[in-house]
Amino acid sequence: RTEVGGFAPTEIALLQTFADQAVIAVENARLLGELQARTIELTRSVGELRALAAVGQALSSTLDVDVVLDTIVTRANDLIGADGCTIFEYDEATEQFHLRATRNLEPRLVALARGTPLRKGDQGILGQLPVGRQAVQVTDITASSYSSPISDALIDAGYRAVVAVPLIREDHLIGALAMNRKTPGEFPAETIELLRTFATQSALAIQNARLF
Repeated sequence: RTEVGGFAPTEIALLQTFADQAVIAVENARLLGELQARTIELTRSVGELRALAAVGQALSSTLDVDVVLDTIVTRANDLIGADGCTIFEYDEATEQFHLRATRNLEPRLVALARGTPLRKGDQGILGQLPVGRQAVQVTDITASSYSSPISDALIDAGYRAVVAVPLIREDHLIGALAMNRKTPGEFPAETIELLRTFATQSALAIQNARLF
């Protein structure tokens, strides 16, 4: 107020009333935000359970590894909302990765990945997996020193972020689950954890096929 002097008790009481209403509005907004966040979390959890259940059903109903791996890349890609998902099988004898299943990957990239040796020790993310056996990701393949036998083709196709998790079974590396995204940035921790779960199922499918 521009005038000098105290506020009347009635004015202060009225201001208190508005303050009480503001408290209610702020609290309602906070509770609504928490409710929406919880709803999103539950929806994601239900989606994850359904996806994992579908893969589990495929694992228990068939020994056709291609059917199982196709189910995994489809469910993983669609659930996470990535732009491409692939599963590679690792040959310890030749130290090479071989493409087994894809989702959303362009046909020319599929052909290139099938025809290009991806070896242990390569600069790409797959080349690092046999050594560290931990998830490897690159937030932007155009803004780093990242290089792989197929990196130029990935960049030409618009991909920017890549991540791969190892397929481990009985302490042996038997493959990799890789995911591509056309927007740069780090993959969230919960995404990496979910990929590890899909990787475990992928490893089991490949191991079952080998044993059969």
